[in-house]
Amino acid sequence: MRTGVATDGSAALAPEAAPARTSGRREILLRVLSAVVLAPLGLWAVYVGGLPLMIATGATGAVAASEWTRMAAQTEAAWAKYLLYVVMAAASIAAAFVAPHGIELVALAALAGCVISAGIAFAGKGSASSMAFGAIYTVLPFGCFVWIREATPNGQLFLMAILVIVWTTDIAAYFAGRGFGGPLLSPKDSPNKTWTGAIGALVCAGLAGAAVARGAGGDFVHWLMFSLALSIVGQTGDLLESRFKRLYGVKDTSGLVPGHGGVLDRLDGLIAATVAAAVVLKFLPSLVPALGSAGG
Repeated sequence: MRTGVATDGSAALAPEAAPARTSGRREILLRVLSAVVLAPLGLWAVYVGGLPLMIATGATGAVAASEWTRMAAQTEAAWAKYLLYVVMAAASIAAAFVAPHGIELVALAALAGCVISAGIAFAGKGSASSMAFGAIYTVLPFGCFVWIREATPNGQLFLMAILVIVWTTDIAAYFAGRGFGGPLLSPKDSPNKTWTGAIGALVCAGLAGAAVARGAGGDFVHWLMFSLALSIVGQTGDLLESRFKRLYGVKDTSGLVPGHGGVLDRLDGLIAATVAAAVVLKFLPSLVPALGSAGG
């Protein structure tokens, strides 16, 4: 959803305009190459499910937890920081592996990570509140991801539909924002996200939902409304991650994913959408759009 759109109309006349365009093309190329590599791996893990999905999700969650610790621990005590890396990563991995047995166990893993990491941060004179929240933020979504696939009706197809809607939202927001510019969506959180990008993302997410209804079965209107809601949640998650980075004074959570930054930078929208979908599945199942055929 990051657009890179110039906010000063005179920028096009500046001597730096050509290098900026070159940098923009390089960023797009890196994003495309990253997507070509990572998207099939993600879809394969969701399609296969079981142990491969738990390993892939647990590993991704561990990296996300490490990125949060690096960004938000705010402790000068080396022992505390290293212990936080271990505890946060372990909680994310545990959540992924207990998820098939119930979302309650996922919540328990997140709560355990929250309490233990907050205690370690407090003892190391770091930010206990940041680490407590970070444990929930980097443990719960990855457990929910596996739970949706392994423990809910039509979990395979439903999780793939979530991926399609969120990825469509991200891609459409990025290119609509870059192509059309426009007023900023949330200047305090991000200088690059625009209303044009947000609206383009909603339109394309709706089309993605329509495609899901057409291809996998289900009521068109129900899928349309669900897709729009999921797109809004995903974009909100994107803005939330931008706010976190400004709060902690970092540009990216890491440089692991070329063109995107870190795992948290790449998955911010999916993190929010996955948790929202899991809550609806667990507590408001009547709002979940049906699928015409069963997944694996």
